Amino acid sequence: MVRLCSLRFTEWRKRDIETGKGEVDVLAASDTFVYSKWQIQCKNTSKVDVDVVAKETGMTFVTNADIIMIVTTGTFTNDARIYADRVSTVSRYYIILLDGGDIASIREDKTSVTHILDKHAKRTFARKEYGLTNIEFAEFSDDPT
Repeated sequence: MVRLCSLRFTEWRKRDIETGKGEVDVLAASDTFVYSKWQIQCKNTSKVDVDVVAKETGMTFVTNADIIMIVTTGTFTNDARIYADRVSTVSRYYIILLDGGDIASIREDKTSVTHILDKHAKRTFARKEYGLTNIEFAEFSDDPT
């Protein structure tokens, strides 16, 4: 995923004094166009709840990440999605949730990562800049997915 997003890997499975003994699977950074630091957490579980998203948001205070990407082979609960949307809307953080369907699409066609991440970015832009809900965005957007 790091290479598909044109990121540079910086650290793997960080858990030490710097993170307050909290664990982050991958830290990466972008050095193209605009610098950004990514915190990536991978979950091989059927459901990811709001607790995981909240924990990762809290970890940004010690990792200094701008972008939080949580990847799961399963699904995210509705509460997890609502929380991620809210944090992305009212804070400087950008949270990307990739579920099993997204992973399957990327596995089938690696270039689909661009479409998937563009879709997330456009939704976040619409919420932050225009105050649109996800439903309003789907109606407004030329891409209903």
